[in-house]
Amino acid sequence: MRPGDYTSLIIVFALLAAAPIVAGPFYTRLLATGILYGMAAVGFNILFGYTGLLSFGHAMFWGTGGYVVAIATTKLGLPFPISLAAALAVVGIVALVTGFLSLRHTRIYFAMLTLAFGQLIYAIALKWRSVTGADEGIYGIPRPLGDVTLYYYLILAVSLAVLAAALKMLKSPLGLAFRSIRDNSFRAEVVGYPVNRLRLLSYIISGLITGIAGALYAPLQTSINPESLYWTFSAAIVFMTILGGPRVFIGPFIGGLLYVFIQDAAMGVTEYWLLATGATIGALILLLPEGIVGYIWRRLGGRLE
Repeated sequence: MRPGDYTSLIIVFALLAAAPIVAGPFYTRLLATGILYGMAAVGFNILFGYTGLLSFGHAMFWGTGGYVVAIATTKLGLPFPISLAAALAVVGIVALVTGFLSLRHTRIYFAMLTLAFGQLIYAIALKWRSVTGADEGIYGIPRPLGDVTLYYYLILAVSLAVLAAALKMLKSPLGLAFRSIRDNSFRAEVVGYPVNRLRLLSYIISGLITGIAGALYAPLQTSINPESLYWTFSAAIVFMTILGGPRVFIGPFIGGLLYVFIQDAAMGVTEYWLLATGATIGALILLLPEGIVGYIWRRLGGRLE
């Protein structure tokens, strides 16, 4: 029987729900990080894998979400639900403005513009010491529910809701419109699709999902610093997506989980863990250009998007 997107989503999240039973606090926290990385990669892949646009600025959504929650909870004393809503509002505005300006171009020019806007947000966080704490960042961010395991299940529940909504959207006529733009934007425009508006909508949805992940990540770590906005994290999101497989919905999510554990294993083996992580991921991508999940999916008879 061919695998299905909804079935694979249920199986993966059922396994993740059971994981804290056998995992200690350290690995529970590591899994929570992987889940949020995976959600960010799924968000990115709506733009990359389904709409055909490569962004090198998605760290700005991740970091903006995290910083807004950090500022709202530590400096303004707002409860977490309101802080999360504020983060989504700010990320949405950032996505709307940067998307409107960046989508005047496509291909490499679009990628470079997103990189430039991402670095601009990074520079603001680095220099605005009174608000962001500059290079020291913000510490003491309260973690909802207190306990890591309880917060893990909150992250898991939010991630499942976000991914299920994203999958439903991608199976709808809107998702089909995104794919038609990816496959042939000229033909999509000829048949009547408002290509520029749909690209902007894809960009905003993509940014919001990545922003939700970042907003949940800051309380998990109880701190945030400008590194979460730096372009290298945008590149990491691209790696996660390609590692898992951009042509399968669950692929980038698994890629985010794998990225965290590859990184942790490399740090435990060598002080040159960045080199080891890059070499491992590079080798996997070269050997399996469809991504790990994409390769398995195709072998099981599934159809790549």
